[in-house]
Amino acid sequence: MKPLRLRVGLLPRAALALAAVGLVPLLIVSAGLVRFNRDALLEQVLQTHTVAARTAADRISAFLETRDALARGSAGSPELADLASPAAREYLGRSLQQWTDLGVLAVAVLNGDGLEIVRAQVKGEGERVAAALRPGATGVYSAGPGSPLLRFAAPLHQGKGALVLVCDGAPLREMALPPELDREAQLAVLDRSVPGGRVVAGSVSSLAALPASLVDLALSGKVAGSARARVGGRTVIAAFARVEGADWSVLSLQPAAAAEAVAEGLRRRTALAVGAALVLILALVGAAWASVVRPIRQLAAAQRSLFGGSGGAPGGGGEIAELQRTFDVLQRSLAEKRVLDDVFLGRYQVIEALGTGAMGTVFRGWDPRLKRPVALKTIRLAGALEAERRHDLIATLTREAVTVARLSHPNVVAVYDLEDAPEAAFIAMELVDGMTLEALLRRRGRLSAGEVIPLAAAIARGLAAAHAQGIVHRDVKPANVLLGGDGSIKVSDFGIAGLLAASAAEEDTIFGTPGYLPPESLRGGLHGRQGDLFSLGVVLYLCLAGTMPFQGTEAHDILRATLFGKIRPLSRLAPDVPPELASLVEYLLERDVERRPSSAEAVAAELEGMAAARDLRWRFDPGTAADGRAYATEPVQAQWIPTLRVDHPSTHWW
Repeated sequence: MKPLRLRVGLLPRAALALAAVGLVPLLIVSAGLVRFNRDALLEQVLQTHTVAARTAADRISAFLETRDALARGSAGSPELADLASPAAREYLGRSLQQWTDLGVLAVAVLNGDGLEIVRAQVKGEGERVAAALRPGATGVYSAGPGSPLLRFAAPLHQGKGALVLVCDGAPLREMALPPELDREAQLAVLDRSVPGGRVVAGSVSSLAALPASLVDLALSGKVAGSARARVGGRTVIAAFARVEGADWSVLSLQPAAAAEAVAEGLRRRTALAVGAALVLILALVGAAWASVVRPIRQLAAAQRSLFGGSGGAPGGGGEIAELQRTFDVLQRSLAEKRVLDDVFLGRYQVIEALGTGAMGTVFRGWDPRLKRPVALKTIRLAGALEAERRHDLIATLTREAVTVARLSHPNVVAVYDLEDAPEAAFIAMELVDGMTLEALLRRRGRLSAGEVIPLAAAIARGLAAAHAQGIVHRDVKPANVLLGGDGSIKVSDFGIAGLLAASAAEEDTIFGTPGYLPPESLRGGLHGRQGDLFSLGVVLYLCLAGTMPFQGTEAHDILRATLFGKIRPLSRLAPDVPPELASLVEYLLERDVERRPSSAEAVAAELEGMAAARDLRWRFDPGTAADGRAYATEPVQAQWIPTLRVDHPSTHWW
């Protein structure tokens, strides 16, 4: 007697899966809401206010830091050497005109006694500006709760005195009203520098409108905290955070009754969501039948008919099992009948594709003559090139390939051969079994300083070997650093980016990867050895911080950040990085070519000295995927980029 088989079709499976994914979580949430108690709800709202206070404090701190940086940067201008000169007045006027979009109302220079020497200001703001420039005013100054006025002072580098910016603080009002808070919530920015405190900005105009006990906690200057207080017979919950760069604190509070109203609203919305989920599940089951189940059944029947019923009659397991059986028959039939020609590139047999990018495709190959595995990289030349032009480019690539092949350096991928096939030019090179540095970073997020130092020394040593032979890489990035399972570190693709850029049809175009290209290349200058060192600095910053120094959602955003953006210090993102390593990365990322290290040889020697002093060795450790890592987005690919030249003012790719 045959055992009874339970056949569950695809449609019931789809219905059960949709119910499990869509309905069960809602039911669990609904049951959990019934068990919610008042203290738990208060804790949730308190967390919201904690986040709101910290967010507002961070936004205000960034707002103040930007304008303070303007003051400090301008104070060192050589045009202020003679404060009474026309050049100083012109500089102040020009600076004010450039900074009006940032709310700067006046730029003034004060002598060592705090008396005003020269001032440039926006029309109609004389009285407000004079109040901020009065003798004895220090720090961040507020002219009143309704209209904050901010004062930023920086000492002059040329002598005694200070440069002072007076800015409109109106944007503080928006920062003090975060949209995520309930309408009954209140948020205020408090000035701790005044005895008893005062309100700078927020939804209240005076301290009298706030509970005194909570105000005292906020004015105590603690970094962050939260509290509850009884005011007029009701409970008030609050959170507070300190604003860095000013004697200010942010206080966010709300009556506890709002939390209970939120709980009731959640219960109602959950009931509605459960009903909507049931209707949606029924609709999806009907759509699954029409678009998936019925076509699959028809496909299975057609396969049985195609093989003369060899797939067997429908059996247990439903439509999926039936498709699996018929596909197995198809696979066996093809395996018995097919005779495929081997695929070759030149004399090399192609085994499988390893990856593809903007430069070309990389294959795992086999050299039947020398009986060894190879990596085969095809090179895509831009557009339909004339035969003579193609011949010149291939000749250039051949010369560089010959030079790289002669390097025979442990940190450079060995080049075996180069051919110009009708379909595409390709290079046969050493096959490194392992992964790219890019893949390692995407897997682990970031590397420790103890790993980065010997890794960076090996990369710099490979670049130094190439530079000594007159070869510039032009596309140093993690994808071109190969990490062997045996502990080897090798740089690949020397000179290919330069060749591809030369093949571009348009003039003033370079080929490279946004975020790694040096500023001089983006401005139309030569990408020389110092350009490779800049790219190396980007790679090291990414390895240590887990994030790029120049960021943006689009390529033009990244290019603009490379030319003008502010780099976040490594000491803030990765405090464990040794100061000498952080300093070296900062030198490598200098926008001025002359301020970067003199050579890759010098960089390698410095890194090797750090490694020797700490007894560091590179050990390949692929690790496991890191949770919450910063480097989790798809990297920007290499591409052709129009350069920005000073004699082409119409160029506006940013």
